[in-house]
Amino acid sequence: MSLYKKITVLGGDQRQAAVAAYFALKDLSVGAWGLPQTILSPQVTLFEDWKKAVADADLLVLPLPASPDSKHLNLPLMQKEGERPPCILDIVKQMPTGTLVAGGRISPVIKEMMHEAGVPFFDYFESEALQQKNAIPTAEGAIEVLMREVPRTVNGLLVAVTGFGRVSRALVKLLLAMGARVTVAARKREDILCARAWGCDTVQIDGKETLFSLGKGFAVVFNTVPHCLFDEAVLSRFSCETLIIDLASAPGGVDANAADILGIRVVWALSLPGKYAPITAGEIIAQTILAHLENERGGEL
Repeated sequence: MSLYKKITVLGGDQRQAAVAAYFALKDLSVGAWGLPQTILSPQVTLFEDWKKAVADADLLVLPLPASPDSKHLNLPLMQKEGERPPCILDIVKQMPTGTLVAGGRISPVIKEMMHEAGVPFFDYFESEALQQKNAIPTAEGAIEVLMREVPRTVNGLLVAVTGFGRVSRALVKLLLAMGARVTVAARKREDILCARAWGCDTVQIDGKETLFSLGKGFAVVFNTVPHCLFDEAVLSRFSCETLIIDLASAPGGVDANAADILGIRVVWALSLPGKYAPITAGEIIAQTILAHLENERGGEL
């Protein structure tokens, strides 16, 4: 018998609707609250009252991020003017004992609250498997931003990418496949050697002065490093014709004030999986949750 007879999905955006639909396809009983009926699968039960939605849930799925303020449920699609979404603490109080909570980017404040309440939970955004899978829609979304912002073909375009992690590698593969001329700027020697083996030019980052060479000749510089590499000193060497697309997590890698003063155009492209491919992003979340349940329960869902 399934350990999780009833799954409730609360709040969020189209990714949460995709999570619910994925579970429903697995013949699981799925309910939802805080999402429009129009984006929900017919197999998903829509609740009008969040208290009823969580009252008998065995598994509660919170959105990504679970809360925008470390207190209230993230409810971007259904929040009414003048009304606050329910507090995570109030939701937890309404759940049956033993209900498992799965959420994305759960803040330390909420984690501590659930620890104190004895609520079992896990943060699916911390999964390495999810991060690996998310690199693909992030890279594709970055290409979409490039094609929207630059009035040239990707083929033959001079592009630089800083960093050589999961997202960078997925992005570089796409850029090379489309015929771009790619330079990878990275710190680690092994990353430099790998990028060269792929056919990229390289810049080994050893102090910010090594980034000066990215300032001229490149149509686009993609940054994936979540540290301020591009400060005033570096940006002052940049041509105003070069576009910077920052993919790094907040606060990003570009000094926004310096870029504005110097007339350097920057596009902050955060949370691309949810914007560019929300259904795929939601399916990845659902797969991550199911894998976690199978691992924790010895293969029994």
